[in-house]
Amino acid sequence: MTESILSAKHVSKVFVTRGDGAVFAGTTRFTAVDDVSFEVPRGKTLGIVGESGSGKSTTARIVAKLIDPTEGTLEFEGDDVTKPSGRALAAFRSNVQVVFQDPFSSLNPRHTVEKIISAPLDYQGITPKQGKRALVRELLERVGLNADHAQRYPGQFSGGQAQRIGIARALAVSPKLVICDEAVSALDVSVQARVINLLNELQAELGLSYVFIAHDLAVVRQIADTVAVMSKGRIVEQGDRDAIFGHPQHEYTKTLLAAVPQINPEWELERVRMLAAEGAVE
Repeated sequence: MTESILSAKHVSKVFVTRGDGAVFAGTTRFTAVDDVSFEVPRGKTLGIVGESGSGKSTTARIVAKLIDPTEGTLEFEGDDVTKPSGRALAAFRSNVQVVFQDPFSSLNPRHTVEKIISAPLDYQGITPKQGKRALVRELLERVGLNADHAQRYPGQFSGGQAQRIGIARALAVSPKLVICDEAVSALDVSVQARVINLLNELQAELGLSYVFIAHDLAVVRQIADTVAVMSKGRIVEQGDRDAIFGHPQHEYTKTLLAAVPQINPEWELERVRMLAAEGAVE
């Protein structure tokens, strides 16, 4: 049985908003996440999928300790991290990093790439043995960028390159778990594939665990080992990736899968015939 690096147990998040107007205006309670439980196997990827408003991004923010749950508990490597503070919170954030959806909004446009990637080191008070500059250059090369780009600014890069910078920043403090919150949804399909390949390579090389949040099931299928399907704040189905995609049990999962575009086999056969007629294929 695979050991879990992170466990969420009966986690809920309720947002309370006060109405406009008088002091005695009423309040509204909105349950964004409702009694959610899941585990992230060590060295594996949990994919959390669902439509916009399903609660998946709120779940990611809870796991990353950007917000606290209203109810439930979180355990990281067996320790309760539901509401850490001080040194415990700093230690948690050294072990758990986030790659955000839009690389350009998550990278300070006024800072050089070197300053962006080394920011987590400064926050944690970590001084790498080889020095920060050398580590930044090493991380840039690890994510497929030129080490000489360290003195450039985010606006000088494409979307895919900027996301690689975000990944390098997440790796700076040698985390054990990386949360990818819609990390490829803002990228073109071909760029998505390259970033996913990079994430898979880094996982194999560094033993990373991922929580991969997405609304695109085709993307999740490429990277996840286990899948949790969310709807209206609840997990309606979860299990092994192949079981979820091959034999979905919940009607919502079946609806999501039915919405994934499929290649028409007749069109593909006709394309191959045309290429063969032109001498492009054997």
